Amino acid sequence: MAVERKNPPVYLLGGFVAGLVAAAAYASLDAEMLTAAGILVAVSGMTVFGLGWLAERSDVRLLDRETSYRAFFENAVEGVFRTTPDGRYISVNMALAKIYGYATPAALIDGLTDIASQLYVDANRRDEFKALMDANDQVTNFVSEIRRGDGSTIWISENARAVRDWNGRILCYEGLVEDVTAKIDAEQTIRVALREAEDANRAKTAFLSAMSHELRTPLNAIIGFSEIVKDELLGPSNMPAYRDYANDIHVSGVRLLAIINDILDASKLECGQVALACEPCDVRVLVQDAVAFAQTLTGDKREVAIEIDSTPPEIDVDANRFQQCLVKLLANAFKFTPQGGNIKISATADADGGMRIAVADTGIGMEPSLIAAALEPFHQLDGSLARRFGGTGLGLSITKALVELHGGTLAIESVVGNGTEVAIHLPPERVLAPAQTAVA
Repeated sequence: MAVERKNPPVYLLGGFVAGLVAAAAYASLDAEMLTAAGILVAVSGMTVFGLGWLAERSDVRLLDRETSYRAFFENAVEGVFRTTPDGRYISVNMALAKIYGYATPAALIDGLTDIASQLYVDANRRDEFKALMDANDQVTNFVSEIRRGDGSTIWISENARAVRDWNGRILCYEGLVEDVTAKIDAEQTIRVALREAEDANRAKTAFLSAMSHELRTPLNAIIGFSEIVKDELLGPSNMPAYRDYANDIHVSGVRLLAIINDILDASKLECGQVALACEPCDVRVLVQDAVAFAQTLTGDKREVAIEIDSTPPEIDVDANRFQQCLVKLLANAFKFTPQGGNIKISATADADGGMRIAVADTGIGMEPSLIAAALEPFHQLDGSLARRFGGTGLGLSITKALVELHGGTLAIESVVGNGTEVAIHLPPERVLAPAQTAVA
């Protein structure tokens, strides 16, 4: 059987040479010099042995590192490359060949000889890549559209670094490539959908604005003429039924106009097209006017308890929009509070310097878990509630949006069978000095 012949390790040869030197010097040295020479030879031998051992271990480590790198290079999921600054591939792995549409790494290297003109759809991308490398020695998430070997295009993301020599000259670029086509396509789909949604939203707002104008004009005529008939402004009517019919027409017209206004307001609020015209307002006047308007709107003349400090501060709000909030809260209280129940509106100072205006009732209430749903536009809590009480489901959502435009918050507390309290919290910057009493 053949036996493989191996060269002796370098440190054994060193030891042999040291031994020859020691033997040659032995005869000419006295005892004292012989001792010193022996020590020197021993130290030299140990040094040679240690250097030889380290050399062998270094060779092993270098081989291990090279093996590990090669395993990473060949088996990486991402494409791995090394290119020259002038745009040629030096080495690539199989993953990159597949991403770029080539059968083997060699086919890629042979087929792609000018990265700028052959790879990138936009040839300027290579110059941009090199500029970033010159400036930063690296590129991160460098996303580009490229041509594959079969002519199809995909999107890739590159992360790479520059490799320089001792003089600072760039020898090559090396890095990783990831196919991000699916991500780019998804982002593009989202952008298109968002643009279409925005276009549809603008079209909806324009449609509602135009329709509201077209509907308001005849409605105002219906409301006005029915009011003339029911109030007998042009003379008494001998038929009481006519007055009743005219009153029904008037009430229905007012309600329909309110629904149209709510739909238009909801659309404008959704698009951020509502601008506030804020001014100092007397809280007491706002509350009293809101109660009177809610009673007229609902046809419910029940008394509402009003609790306001004797000298309430003025608040900096849009009078019409803020009163709209109070009217909607009061209208809900009338709607959901049976006869015999109580309704109250209060305005008190908050500890932080803000103001709390709350509408409370002893009506049917609702489950606390349904409060969030009640604040959604066009949301009715359930079918039976919608059939019993009607409405568009816009009141609370519009109120919440208008309150938030003022920088405030809307809070709801409710217990089934015990009633509901809806509180508007205005921030301190909306609260002004107390209204001054006129001096005679």
